[in-house]
Amino acid sequence: MSKRNIVISFFVLLFVVAYFFVYNNPSQNMSADILKTTDAEIIKLLKTNTDSAEYMNKYVDFKIGEKTLLNKDSISAGQNGQNFQEVYQGLELEDNRYLRVDLMNSAGDWGLITVLDFKTKTVTKAFGLMLIDASAGIK
Repeated sequence: MSKRNIVISFFVLLFVVAYFFVYNNPSQNMSADILKTTDAEIIKLLKTNTDSAEYMNKYVDFKIGEKTLLNKDSISAGQNGQNFQEVYQGLELEDNRYLRVDLMNSAGDWGLITVLDFKTKTVTKAFGLMLIDASAGIK
């Protein structure tokens, strides 16, 4: 085999390996699948949790607000942060496993923060919170 054929074979092999690591990465595919989850699928999963089902029954006019795919860095920051630390406690430091979904009723005074685990297809966290209008009483 000539030197030229060896170099070509090396680059072809390198390309094949790179393809499997970059384009066929299961972690990337999973994150894309999670982000494509419809609101109906999220609601179906939320109904399996007592707290989130109770919220949805009480506030039938709720809307799904922000949806955030969690990764190791955002989970770690949440566990060590100032706000809503309880939401992130107990979560495994894994990329593309959890989706944080915030719900809010139409009046905007009651919300629900949830964390969905797409590895186990469960709701791992559901925290209700009363939202206060910061401008109330200011003239």
